Amino acid sequence: MIPIPRLALGLLLVLTLALFPAEASGPDAFEPLDFDRGANGLGLALRRLGTTARVLYVTAHPDDEHNGILVRLARGLGVRTALLTVTRGEGGQNAIGPELFGALGVLRTGELLALHRYDGVEQYFGRAYEFGYSFSVEETFAKWGRDETVGDIVRVIRAFRPDVILALPLAGEGGGQHHQAAAQLARAAFRDAADPARFPDQGLSAWQALKLYEGGIGGFGGPKDTAVPVSTSVYDPLLGMTWQQLGVRARAMHRCQGASQVATDLGPTEGLFRLVDAEPPVTAREADFLDGVDTTLAGLRRFAPANAALAAKVQALEPLLGAARAAFDPRSPEAAAPALASALAGVRALRDALSGVVGDARARAEIDGRLQDEEQDVEAAFHLAHGLVLEARADDGLVTPGQPLGVSVTLASGVPRAVEVEGLELEAAAGWTVEQRDDGPRAGGAWRSARFELTVAPDARPSQPYWRKLPDRDRNELVVPADETLPWSPPPVWARARLRVAGLATTVRVPAVFRYEGRFVGGERRHTLTVVPGLSLRLDPDVAAVPLAGPRRALEVRVSVRSYARNAGAAAVRLEVPEGFAVDPAGVTLPFAVEGEDAVARFRVTPPAGVRAGTHTLRAVATRDGREHREYIQAVEYDHVERRQLPRPAETRLLALDVRTASSAAVGYVMGSGDALADAIEQLGVPLTRLTADDLVFSDLGRFTTIVTGIRAYETRADLRSAQGRLMRWVEAGGHLVVQYNRAAMNRLAPDAAPPPEGSASPFVPYPATVSSERISDETAPMRVLAPEHPLVTTPNRIGEADWSGWVQERGIQLLVARDPRYRELLAAADPFPYNAGEKRGLLVDARVGQGTWTYVGLVLFRQVPAGVPGGWRLLANLVSRPRVSGQR
Repeated sequence: MIPIPRLALGLLLVLTLALFPAEASGPDAFEPLDFDRGANGLGLALRRLGTTARVLYVTAHPDDEHNGILVRLARGLGVRTALLTVTRGEGGQNAIGPELFGALGVLRTGELLALHRYDGVEQYFGRAYEFGYSFSVEETFAKWGRDETVGDIVRVIRAFRPDVILALPLAGEGGGQHHQAAAQLARAAFRDAADPARFPDQGLSAWQALKLYEGGIGGFGGPKDTAVPVSTSVYDPLLGMTWQQLGVRARAMHRCQGASQVATDLGPTEGLFRLVDAEPPVTAREADFLDGVDTTLAGLRRFAPANAALAAKVQALEPLLGAARAAFDPRSPEAAAPALASALAGVRALRDALSGVVGDARARAEIDGRLQDEEQDVEAAFHLAHGLVLEARADDGLVTPGQPLGVSVTLASGVPRAVEVEGLELEAAAGWTVEQRDDGPRAGGAWRSARFELTVAPDARPSQPYWRKLPDRDRNELVVPADETLPWSPPPVWARARLRVAGLATTVRVPAVFRYEGRFVGGERRHTLTVVPGLSLRLDPDVAAVPLAGPRRALEVRVSVRSYARNAGAAAVRLEVPEGFAVDPAGVTLPFAVEGEDAVARFRVTPPAGVRAGTHTLRAVATRDGREHREYIQAVEYDHVERRQLPRPAETRLLALDVRTASSAAVGYVMGSGDALADAIEQLGVPLTRLTADDLVFSDLGRFTTIVTGIRAYETRADLRSAQGRLMRWVEAGGHLVVQYNRAAMNRLAPDAAPPPEGSASPFVPYPATVSSERISDETAPMRVLAPEHPLVTTPNRIGEADWSGWVQERGIQLLVARDPRYRELLAAADPFPYNAGEKRGLLVDARVGQGTWTYVGLVLFRQVPAGVPGGWRLLANLVSRPRVSGQR
């Protein structure tokens, strides 16, 4: 059996105690939340004692989960709860930064781990890749691979072995059909997991969960009289709030999806669920999805129902667990230690006796698995009652292959007289060497520390996702198959304290972390030890246009190199260019003196005359100490998630295409959120100025022919909203304002303002119009040009059928609903899906305003241009090539 280990609830750098084994959900390096410390943490840990139920929640993307329900289960009821997210949300938008596609999946993985600090839930993932918004279950099955994704869910069901499975609604009209697809796959997996003939190669024994429900956020599509309402408005004295309030705080970790709300609602809240399948069948009306599930220790007897000896031993253990729970005194957490010691000894004794009590091997394995959970839960509470805290602090956080480093391990105890330290140890990945330097008590025995010296394996693989997208499918392949279903590969270095507490052998285990001063609000930052290459290379630009028309011009390419090595040295940097391309100079030597130092090499690349149309790739290579480096290490790092990294090839793609721009064009650009189009405009050879708040208010805007606002700029830039009047006066005087897509926040004066009445016009448009949630999700949907001779589709590049081919993910989002005849719709398209039927406009809308023009762009150029789609570049060139005073329309 391939084990799926459990989440470390609070197994963060300073550990108040692992409630589950560390590998299951990361772990991350943040400190535990306040209510996981001390007496309060002990009170929450004690809720898990004697609770043997397991619940698995299956969703399609990060943010689909009902967070109040998760808090109720894991925190309120002490039920072992897991969330299986079928994708990592790679195809979504990013409200806080530039990460898209694979990097966005890494960020959203980190946000789910940050969220689980609040709800105490374990996290697992499938291998489906989110290809973007979908209006079709059938499309979703085709792109994910229906049978393969059922297998992903079956794998987790068989390993986690839940009693109850929660899924999203099975049916629903409209968009977001990934949700319905994930629910239907979970329904199939509910039965397939119990069939040994299905997915036998997984090496996991079959498992039949008891019940499957649909519902969650928004309930389900069926009659409400069939619903099982589950309240989440219960006030929890240990949490200091209701389950729903803590769930909303947890949900706020989905920041890249704009979920920044705080918990304030004290009113009644609930989740609605409907029974979909059950084994054995359920005929009685239920009041809770845990109805009929024996969540107590006695529930273990169902695996060996006629075994009187097992029943007697379980019955004898129950009073010990009850006594441990009853001994809780928030004023004196150590008062529970004796009862917890008895309970821990009792659970271990029952596990040791199982082979002589339960003859059937399969039944014995099921019982022992749940007793192992119980032992871990009792041991966690046992540690908390003794105030045990273990920390492993590394001298360096970003380490290179072959590098030496030190790690200090410290153990503290709140009840030192009861704790005997048998050893402080360090575990490291294969190929790493570990040597202990010293070991000794501190502060009268309350502290114990040890110092270790490590050497990173010479061939250590840089820390990175263990998965990667298949080139021709919307599914991830496994680079490290052993880590399948985990959020991230386990950290390479762990500290372990072997103890004898009140005469019982026990172990505390934490990952080694690095503590450093962060650049974010909140001061200190922490992350687990991360392996990096000696050098990281980034090319600027990432992608550039090479116009086929006109004289060949040299392109400046910069290679930014960061040294992660501790020692001084020099790197020889060169560019590998396609045949016929000229590069000057042939190479550059960059000296490095210290770790973390950056240096830049500059090259001029000239395409050959008659360069063929298509994509040409430049590659950077840096050689140091005889080793070549060809990758850029993209760090994904925010204040609410642990730093992760994504290696990418150090490349620049040159798009040789027929694209022209007006020689008189000059662009002012208002940066939005995660926007790369400003760089692309510069690569087209158009002069561009990134406008600051002062520029918008005080500078001479008359020097620009076009001003472009970045994606979601009206949501993220208060200075832009304030300068709207001045911008519109500039338009009236002959300027061309291009507004890239915004979300519904553009329909009100400020993002935090009350929503306007339905149908109200946006305050940031020249004539009545509203930004909608409509979209064209099929990237191959035929495009109809409504005004074939309009300058935006003819000048200087005539847009034809070829320009709509090769698009990625979608055509357009947040389309504009124009309600005034002064707007001119330029494009229309229709998805092939019944749930998004009908031709839609608002993809590209233009309006004359005084002497100038105002244009809304719902087309997803922000995806097409970085992806190197030629049509995206040609449309962009047209948008910025309009003269400052347009001629007749």
